Amino acid sequence: MELEEQLCLRLARSGSSPETESRTGELLAASLDWDRVMRLVRLHEILPLVYCNLKQLGFSGVPEPVRAEMTSLFQRNALRNELLREELRKLLLQLADAGVSTIPLKGIPLAESLYGDAALRVCADIDILVPPQKFEAAFRALADVGYEAAFSRPQLVTLTGRYGKDCGLMRQDGSTWYPVQLHAGLIWGGPPERSVSNEIWTEARATTFHGAPTCAFSAEWEFLYLAIHAARHGLSPLKFLLDIDRICRREDVNWEAVRQKAARLGWEQTVQSTLSACATLLETPIPPALQTTEAHNPPQSIGAGQNRRAKVAPSLPDAEHSSLQILKETLFSIRLLPSPWQKLRFIASRTFIPTTADFRLLPLPESLFSLYYGLRPLRLIMTVAGWIVSYPLGRRGVRS
Repeated sequence: MELEEQLCLRLARSGSSPETESRTGELLAASLDWDRVMRLVRLHEILPLVYCNLKQLGFSGVPEPVRAEMTSLFQRNALRNELLREELRKLLLQLADAGVSTIPLKGIPLAESLYGDAALRVCADIDILVPPQKFEAAFRALADVGYEAAFSRPQLVTLTGRYGKDCGLMRQDGSTWYPVQLHAGLIWGGPPERSVSNEIWTEARATTFHGAPTCAFSAEWEFLYLAIHAARHGLSPLKFLLDIDRICRREDVNWEAVRQKAARLGWEQTVQSTLSACATLLETPIPPALQTTEAHNPPQSIGAGQNRRAKVAPSLPDAEHSSLQILKETLFSIRLLPSPWQKLRFIASRTFIPTTADFRLLPLPESLFSLYYGLRPLRLIMTVAGWIVSYPLGRRGVRS
């Protein structure tokens, strides 16, 4: 790893030892490319942690312009998170009044529970999980307080709750935008996720978020969700792995129950790969129940992604990685399904069930809505063909 990458990793880790502090001091005294450091902390959404650790070190070796920029970004993130926290509280109250159970995902609640301070995590939006059968009611409740989606067709709302995973909504208040991701599912959505969804809601515990009634994952499901979520996104940004590192250092997780759930769902390899990356980058203590040969011998190279199952690089990703992200995430979701029948149902729903993208491409009157079922596979064929054509061109562009 380059010196800038080493520095970012050390400043983002939980806890420190005299050896770690000594090495961090050596890195800060070295000739660093601070522009690259700033790109890394932004890309991997770790600036708040890096800033606070540098502050504890008296910003030793940090140029004054960089210090000023970090301070400004930290304060802006803290203010933004305060606004998101209050907005989430209002939304949870609104959904509770509508009779909708909720589980806030990631974001501010995770920042407060894992880091003890909402300002220490970058939170881009508000994610809320609701039971699939309550998705339409939740959608209407958000619309009642000014949230708008890219679609409002009742047919699309119904299909999203029945077969989809989530949809995005937005509300503007002056110059501030509040993006919300309303989830009917966590991984696949629809029929393939029904049994997992039922188990999650059965084990969820009632709680409050700053006075608003809501629910929270069990500790075991929180870990599994974050591990799968990180893997689905290619273990990047580094922020995702830092969340998992914090959970692994907690004492309220039944790790044997985690192992049993992962084994039953066929997620063992995915969980182990995520933990392997955490152990390599963050020296995460892997719980004994989840230790494997791979976990004890994690990959040592993280710059080029030589180990396919633990490909994490705290460096700027190649442009080609983003162009096929949707396809990669879809293939990952298919691999997670345990049976061929479930895989087939998932592929069928993604192939034939209309989505917002189909509506944006060709807005049709409600009387012709059934035509979307034929338009959907045609649009997918055209999209995949475009990926196939553009991918080699993109690779040549990156190499040149």
